[in-house]
Amino acid sequence: MSIKPPKLPPIQSGPNRSDTTTQVMSQADKMKSVTSYTLAGDSTKHVLPRQSNLRPGQDTKSGEIETWPAYASRSMLNAGISSSSMQDDKVVTKVEKAISHKPKFLAALENYVKKEIVQLNCTDPKPSELRLQAYREVFEYLIEDFKTYKPLLSQIKNEYEKMLSHHRQKIRELEPLKSMLITVSEQCDQKILKIREQERQEIITLRQNKLELLKYIDSMRENEKSLQAQVGKLQEELAEEYRRYRNECDMRKLLISDMNDLRHQQEDLKRAAGQGSVDADDDPVRLKLSLQVAREDLTRQAEQLTRMQADYGDVVPRRDFEMLEAKHAELNEKHEQLQSDFKQLKDEHETILDVHKQVMDQRDEFYTEMENLRETATPRPTWELCSDAIPAGPDHWAEVTSGKRSQQILEALLKEFKSGGSQGPDTFEGKGTGDDVPKFLRYEGDIRNRKMRKSELSTLLKEIWAKKVQSDAALGSRQEMTEFLHTFFLGKFNNMEDMASEWGYSLYDALNKYKEEPQVEVFLNVILGEGTEDLYYRQMDLIQKVMEELKKADTESTGKVGLEQFNATLVSSFTLKNDVSINALLKAAAEELEVSLEDDPVLDYMVLFTEDEEGHTGPFLNTIRIQEAEERETYISQLSEQLEAEQVSSSELRSTFMMIDPAIESAQMTSYLQIAFKAAITELDDLEPVDKEIVLNRLRKGGVHRVGMVY
Repeated sequence: MSIKPPKLPPIQSGPNRSDTTTQVMSQADKMKSVTSYTLAGDSTKHVLPRQSNLRPGQDTKSGEIETWPAYASRSMLNAGISSSSMQDDKVVTKVEKAISHKPKFLAALENYVKKEIVQLNCTDPKPSELRLQAYREVFEYLIEDFKTYKPLLSQIKNEYEKMLSHHRQKIRELEPLKSMLITVSEQCDQKILKIREQERQEIITLRQNKLELLKYIDSMRENEKSLQAQVGKLQEELAEEYRRYRNECDMRKLLISDMNDLRHQQEDLKRAAGQGSVDADDDPVRLKLSLQVAREDLTRQAEQLTRMQADYGDVVPRRDFEMLEAKHAELNEKHEQLQSDFKQLKDEHETILDVHKQVMDQRDEFYTEMENLRETATPRPTWELCSDAIPAGPDHWAEVTSGKRSQQILEALLKEFKSGGSQGPDTFEGKGTGDDVPKFLRYEGDIRNRKMRKSELSTLLKEIWAKKVQSDAALGSRQEMTEFLHTFFLGKFNNMEDMASEWGYSLYDALNKYKEEPQVEVFLNVILGEGTEDLYYRQMDLIQKVMEELKKADTESTGKVGLEQFNATLVSSFTLKNDVSINALLKAAAEELEVSLEDDPVLDYMVLFTEDEEGHTGPFLNTIRIQEAEERETYISQLSEQLEAEQVSSSELRSTFMMIDPAIESAQMTSYLQIAFKAAITELDDLEPVDKEIVLNRLRKGGVHRVGMVY
């Protein structure tokens, strides 16, 4: 794009410009010359009006326009701007040569611009606000100097300023859009890359499928070719068989024709040989008479049969009549007997109704008396409920209250409370230090009885189990519980043998007092060697598994799940349980949470896994333990049914396990055999047979359970 030199407005006196020459006239010539001018690129002469023709009062002598052409400032603004045409360039060159000096005002403005640019440190020709400010000040000076054109130039400047302000505002508005556009562009690029990656994977997959299909098509074509070859071969064989069949048919027809000819020849020979003798039976007259007689006999028999059917149609045979008559008599006897029985039952029923009426009257009387007693008298307490609150246990409570009145039972209860609820001696006599004594009970002399409460025992058992798990994990093998208890108490009391023995004897005494509790019974069996720790670990694993599955179902971690999620979790956790067992667990959970299953409630499942200070759990966990015990007993019963002999060997027990539980693994089966025979793995094959009841009892207390489904 080229910029033409700016054109000055018509002037009063100045040079005449043409497309061929440029003249510079003196001041006197200017006054005398005709006021006209021509434009570059156009030969037309433009004549200005005379000065006398201008309106009076207009300032026509306010100043002179310098002869310096306006386009000479190109060197100051932008020396790199080219002319619009070759002819304009020639005119400008000639004018510049004719001019010998630059006006002072223009030179001053240029010097001011250069000085301001240097001071503002914006000599770089790139656009900037500082450079614009310098040129804006020069333009304002220019406007102030040209009084005549000041309004127009001010409007021009204002319009430029408005446009610049407008563009700046637009730029500020578009800046956030630019950053957002960049972000969106990056996101779109990432999406495009992801889509291309997915498409690339799909293309790879489709190519692989295409190759597989091509291979499949090739194989099918080969099969088709082989089948076509087989079909062609079979068609040839069929054509051969058909030819043989046609030959056989033709041969058969020929043989039949030959046989007929031979038969005819034979008949002709017989007829020729027997022509003189005629059989009497072949006489036509006689045969006709016989036929007529036979027809008459047939007609007579048909009439007789029709008459008998009409006469005896409603008659039964005598045999059927006698049989029905005997059956009728038998049914009459039964009817009479039933009539008598009914009469007797009716009498008894009336008697029972009378008795029932009397009993109802007595019941009403007793109920009225009971209501009166309930309002006026104090009921007898249910003293059996106190057995759970007495640490000595139900047996001790039954012995204390046997044959006593309510007042005496109350005194015994107060005595129990005053004595701290403890029973038993204040001290124990040590069992000695022999090898037959458990290690944690080896002690000589008297030792103090700490008289543990049930809550203290529950807390101590939890601590022992937790430490036992950590100890076994650290050792890498399972330690005997009796040896661990000795180590546990020594570590708890800084290797003080007396304190360790005191707590050991107190624990043993509390275990025997509270052995009716399920968890206490399991721990006592482990100490006595009658059970294994697997039973406790099995119960804890089941409870932990259910809790973890419920936490997974509780995606929002609120501690609550819906009834359907709870039911699905139970089904997935207990894969071997049937619908009856799952429904029992649901009812137990609803009972513990005090909700109704019919209302589709939201269950607070974390409450189901809590226990009180004495270690008692709610109906839900109790139901899990009860079902586990029932399933174990069923499993043991199936073993007992399969083991017919009174003595059981390890091989027989192994085969029985495989028979009733095919899904059991070898390692688990070996563990069960070790529990049943109390032997190491290396000794299982050389053991003597053991009594079946002993084996079953060991398995019952050893925590065995079914692995696979029952089919």
